[in-house]
Amino acid sequence: MAVLAALLGVAAALLALLLVLAVVSSLHYNEWRRKGIPYVTPWPLVGNCFRTITQRENLYQTLHRVCERFPKAPFVGLYAGATPVLLVKDLEAIKNITVKDFHIFTNHKLAPDVGVDGTFGKFVFCLRDDEWKSTRVKLSPAFTSGKLKSMHLTVRSITSQFVQVIRDMSSKGCDVPLGTLATQFGIDVIGSCALGIEPGAMRDPQNSPYMKAVAEAFRFGSLEGLSTFLLLFSPIAYKLARLPLLHEWRTVLMRSLLRESAQLRDREPAKARDIFDILLGVRRSGEMPEDVFEAQVMAMQVAGSETSAKTIMFALWEMARAPRVQDKLRQEVLQAVGQDRERQLTYEDVHDMPYLDTVFKETLRLWPVLPWLDRVCSQDYKIPGTDVTVEKDSFVLIPAYSIQRDPNVFHDPDTFLPERFAPENSAAMDKAAFLSFGFGPRACIGSRFADMTVKTALADVVRNFRVSLCDSSPRTHDDLVISSTSFLITLSEELLLRFEPI
Repeated sequence: MAVLAALLGVAAALLALLLVLAVVSSLHYNEWRRKGIPYVTPWPLVGNCFRTITQRENLYQTLHRVCERFPKAPFVGLYAGATPVLLVKDLEAIKNITVKDFHIFTNHKLAPDVGVDGTFGKFVFCLRDDEWKSTRVKLSPAFTSGKLKSMHLTVRSITSQFVQVIRDMSSKGCDVPLGTLATQFGIDVIGSCALGIEPGAMRDPQNSPYMKAVAEAFRFGSLEGLSTFLLLFSPIAYKLARLPLLHEWRTVLMRSLLRESAQLRDREPAKARDIFDILLGVRRSGEMPEDVFEAQVMAMQVAGSETSAKTIMFALWEMARAPRVQDKLRQEVLQAVGQDRERQLTYEDVHDMPYLDTVFKETLRLWPVLPWLDRVCSQDYKIPGTDVTVEKDSFVLIPAYSIQRDPNVFHDPDTFLPERFAPENSAAMDKAAFLSFGFGPRACIGSRFADMTVKTALADVVRNFRVSLCDSSPRTHDDLVISSTSFLITLSEELLLRFEPI
């Protein structure tokens, strides 16, 4: 009886604690009513994010559901737990926040405490104020037109391997696991250009040390998903829980490979030819500490391989569903190479294909690299032309996915229609309506590299294969099973497609 009484006492205490927390959290739930901003009635403790917290849906899906409730509203209020967050949909307000008044909204909320997340906290995406500005300036020379043109030779070589692996699988009558293969392609590209090694992820994934290092370091599961949510919406809980997004012990193999490659380059210095050489040069000059140098190389792997891989995967899936688009792109590519079907595409070829550019942009519109953007407000700020004030130290979310699927912004938004980005149709398009790589000074620094990589891969694939859906391929957007733990748009199931050699 004594044990039962003790258990009942503990249960009663926990219930009382939950009730107190629910009451305290509810005290914060008058923010949007007071400001006259539309919002969805929150639940105690979880606000509007129960499905995100319980990992039943991705954060961008939660934001999209809330935005769809108020299709005409320029601003929507969200409660993430007890934290009020302003969702900014108005394009003029977005331009003010990300460009005109950037000095007030310089930093990301998704910026881990280095005491909890030492390596991830040093990624250029996460750095703040002058430290961010200084690091970005040092990275910028890696992405000039000259450097991209030089690296295109490497990207082209890896793309040829990509095509050959698809050909080998197809010749055996196999449907191609495009999600896995595109990820391996991305790892090979970034490993070669940002780490100076040949990963062999496509050629021999089971025995590739670099493939193993990436899988170990950047595994993103339920705990990492929870950590992302806490970091954004409850920093105190994030610090108390000490759930890093990138565990230091997981990066041991990655750091070992990185240091071996750096030592080899140091022994045989050459004219800067890729991202790794640029970073090594900055490190040698003493302008970048060793830990920051290693963090930026790892950041390139995270940001570069995953984003390019997912864009290639979604583009080929969309074209498998839209043969007209695929045929039109193939015609443009074949016209570029002329009579010599064996001629490899040059850097200039890839950037001189207007329809390829529209396919790339339309894929990113539907499947943005960053489905939402975040900014922290450094002082009380009244959004120009409105009565909405953002208080100091609060933050805003810009729901990029929702804006790019908004019928008030894009006609027939769920349809894959590259022609909407043709010059004659996109001239009047508001630039702030396309947020796939971010917007303003903190837009993705590697966007031009991703542009080159994805376009090269797509052009080479469609000139060699006719891509179609197989029996197990998802048919519609609703058929895709989206991962609920990643803060990117990733699939939790393999995507199989059929490739018929031409």
